[in-house]
Amino acid sequence: MRIIIEDVPDDLAREIAALIGHHQDSPPVTFTPEWTVTRAVQLLRDLPAVASQLIREAVAGNGWAPAENLRGPDGKASLRGRSGAITKAVNRGAAAGKWPKEMPVPVQAQYDPENPAYQRTMGYEMPEDLVPVFRAAIDRITEQ
Repeated sequence: MRIIIEDVPDDLAREIAALIGHHQDSPPVTFTPEWTVTRAVQLLRDLPAVASQLIREAVAGNGWAPAENLRGPDGKASLRGRSGAITKAVNRGAAAGKWPKEMPVPVQAQYDPENPAYQRTMGYEMPEDLVPVFRAAIDRITEQ
């Protein structure tokens, strides 16, 4: 038998799993941390503007934020610290109990595979399934 529990708070899901566990020796329970619109709003509100811009660019590009869009009008602005700020905010949210500690960072830097020695970011990628979640979060923040 397979039971899927979706769209419930993590604490409730763990309680349900514990109840199931009382009836089996070792229930095959796995938790998959997922971004929700509410969690995405919380993350975006906890980010400095340059890190938030990175996520907004990835959403606007349907999962791809090219580096040239983030480097400023002269193309020389550094991208250092932007994704690190996102990682730190994800960790802060986990520590505050806003989401599970296993929550994935929503964007990842992509580097030029033709030039492995010089790691200049080509852009940032957001998984396809996260784009609508973060788009809805951006819309919610914009409406307020």
